[in-house]
Parts: sequence; C-alpha cells; structure tokens
Amino acid sequence: MRAEYCGSHMFTLLDSLLCNSSLLGGGGIAVEDTEGRKLSYEDFARSVMGFAGLLAESYGIEPGDEVVIAPLNTVESLVAIYGAWAAGATVVIIDAASPAEDVAFQLSMVNAKLFLTYSDNVSRHCFDKNKCLVLEKAYLEAREKARPREPPYRPRPWERALTYFYAGIAGRTLPVNHTHAGLASSAAITASHFNLGPNDRSFVSAPISHALGLQISTLSVLFKGGTAVLYSKRGRLDAADAAAKLASSRATIVLGAPGFYQALLNAGYKGHEGLKYAVSAGAPLPLETQREWRAKTGVELLQLYGMTEAAPLTATKPDDNPAGSIGKPMPGVELKLIDLETGRETWPGPGEAVARAPNIMESYGDTGETSKAIRGGWLFTGDILAADEHGNLYFKGVRKRMLKYKGYPVFPRDLEILLEQHPLIARAEVYGVPSEHGQEPAAKVWLKPGASITPEEIMEWVNKKVASYKKIRHVTIIGTASS
Repeated sequence: MRAEYCGSHMFTLLDSLLCNSSLLGGGGIAVEDTEGRKLSYEDFARSVMGFAGLLAESYGIEPGDEVVIAPLNTVESLVAIYGAWAAGATVVIIDAASPAEDVAFQLSMVNAKLFLTYSDNVSRHCFDKNKCLVLEKAYLEAREKARPREPPYRPRPWERALTYFYAGIAGRTLPVNHTHAGLASSAAITASHFNLGPNDRSFVSAPISHALGLQISTLSVLFKGGTAVLYSKRGRLDAADAAAKLASSRATIVLGAPGFYQALLNAGYKGHEGLKYAVSAGAPLPLETQREWRAKTGVELLQLYGMTEAAPLTATKPDDNPAGSIGKPMPGVELKLIDLETGRETWPGPGEAVARAPNIMESYGDTGETSKAIRGGWLFTGDILAADEHGNLYFKGVRKRMLKYKGYPVFPRDLEILLEQHPLIARAEVYGVPSEHGQEPAAKVWLKPGASITPEEIMEWVNKKVASYKKIRHVTIIGTASS
C-alpha cells in the first residue's frame, strides 16, 4: 500500500486504513471477532482490496451504486463495508435481525444494486436472488483475490458513504445519509476525546448496524491504528458469555448500551487488567448501574450522547464525570440550547439541543425532513438538555416522538401505521412503558365497528412483522372507532 495516503489533508476511512496498513503492516491487529477470526492491518487492507475487486469485477459495482449490507459483528462484515467503499459504493446498512417486512420497507427507499447478507438470513432478506450475495461466501472468495494493490476507486470526502434508517429526529424510518468526511470526522472526534491510539483495543458490544457499534466503537479505534474486538453475538445476549469474552479481550475501552453493563454486573463481571474506559450510550444510564459498575470494576462508567444523525456530540471523562451528566461537547462540536417557547438561545436551559459539527449527517432521504432538522447548518436534535454551573450537560427529555428500547430507537408512528393496516383496527396510538431495558412499546387501539379480536392476537400479528426490539409488549383495546 502506498504511504502517500498518510499525507492526505482530509482522510476518508479508507485512506486511514491504507495509511495504517503502510505504517503498521503485519505488526498491528486491525480487527478480530469473538468467533476466532483475526486480521492484521496488512491482511485487512488486502482483504478489503480483494472484496472491492470482487464487487467491481464480478458484480459490476460502480462508483455511486448503493450496496446493502446486513452486518453482524464479524470480521467479514467489516471487510465487506470497507470493500464496498473501495469500490466506490454507498453502504446501506440494514439490521441483520430485521424481518422480511422491515427489509422490504427499507429497500423501497433506496436503489440497491446488490444485497449482502448472511446465509441464515437469505430467506428473509433476498427478494431478488440475482441481486443477493451470501456474505460468508463472498468473504472467502475475496480472500482468494486478496493482494496489495490500489483500490478500484478512491472515495472523495464529500461523496456519500453510508446510509442508516434510524431517523430519530424525523421520528420515522427514513434514510439517514453520511459522507466520507462526516464518518472520518466522527471517528476523529471520538478518538480525540478518549485519546485512542495504536495500543488501544475497543470491545464492540453494540451491533455494527448501529452508529454506536460502527462509528463510535469500531471506526474510531481503526482510524488511530488500534484494534476493534467485535463481540459476535447471534441471537439474544448471553450475559455470562459476554462477561467472559470481555474479560479475555484485553480491551482498553468498552462501549455499549446501559442494559449491557447491568447484564455484565449480574453475570459477575468485575473488570479486567488494562481496562481504562467504559462508555454507556444509546439511552439514559441509571445511576445505580453507574455506581455499581465503579464499585465492582474500579473503572468509571462514562456517558456519551449522540444520535444516528450526529454521532457523537457530548461525553464525560474519568476526571470530569458528574453523576447523571452526559458530559460536555466533544472536540469540534458546537452546541447551544434553544428556548422552546421563544426560540431564542438560552443557557443553562433547559432547551432544545442544537449542534453544529463536521460529523452531522448530509441529509435524510426526504428533503422536507432535512430542511426541518438542519437549519442554517445547525442540527435541531429534538432533545431537551440543561447545563450546570460547570457546563456539564444533562438529558431532560425529548420533543420528538421516539422510544429507546435496549439502546435502539423505536418510532411510534411506524408501528401505528402498521397496526392500522390490520383489517379490524381503525386507529392506533403507540407509546412507551418504562422497563429495565428502557421504554417498551405499547399500544392503544380502536377497532372498526363490529370487529372482535384479542390483545394477544393483535400482538402476534404485528410482532411477526417487526424486528425484536420493535415488538409491542402491551395492547389495550379502547373500544370501537365510533364509540
């Protein structure tokens, strides 16, 4: 790999990988997963080039195409993401746990040329067999093609790199688009705040289909030449397994949702040698969990605040970690509070958090929603924050309609629309019920005149059509639409 990538004024993440490969070669491990795979920076870069060649030469992927990937926390998924970038494609991320209905809905909003998914998920994800590629097989084929060479395409910083579908500010499922420069900025901001370097190992507990797992936990440590340790969970979390894998990972930093940390503590985890940081994000962190973690591990549990549209924005530090605080703005992030009634800037608030930073999304897949969320270069987050006399920020609530369950955003309007498609339901109202995992989705429904159905039948009908974290846990039948 040519060392000239290290001299770029503005890195893309592909540039940083090629630079680290040139500097570290076989002497540094880039990525490993808890299923036993491991790649040095040199091997990782070779595999990425092989994957890019496979996509370009065998499947006709050209710059500007959209490639959908339903990743798991495995080495081959990360190779596929970087490989698609090296072929010039935009990576469209879909949660691997998504049922067929969710996948079809999301695919209707993009123009996918190819869909990469795991063999276990082919029946749920592959509607067009000619556009579908089994990720494990593609990875092995790419490894056979792996060799040092220039990427088929070198992305420009302003080009689109990544699309998610968790449009939290808009409050519904919608493409959330990021450029290469935005992703590189996200990685640089995180790495700077936590002072990450080549000796750091990040334990990635959150799915890399989520901004917390991909951008904050994985891309940031790779940007600085460290190691991403992907926790390859398949199915429900086995807390004892997670605790054992973390303890043996030699991680210097671990990031995850609040429920993950409480599960580790319940499984008996007591820390491990070399762990410097533990970072909670995705949902408010209970003070009891934060205090118990410190008492049992000797390491502070920090808080980080961000969203799919801008990850991250604020975070605490070990020497500046007031109880309950989400910290101060991270390097390169400007943040102000806007009074909800007057629309004027207020401090210390409370007020709506408005941010300007290089890692803010490019756009939604809807120009109207984009213009509502980004005004004059400022992102209106829909979250209510307040500050103390030292400038530490605290989460106070939301203006947007969004629930958080196990760290995932759940949009009530999406579920209401789905419920109202049932032939017996006239109207639905979805809301959150507090639980140990955040807010469980619940629904009130009004039936059509003469209709008869039980709450259990409604839940069974809707929960077959959504990912596990979106499942409705409670249904109350209010009456009929005319009552």
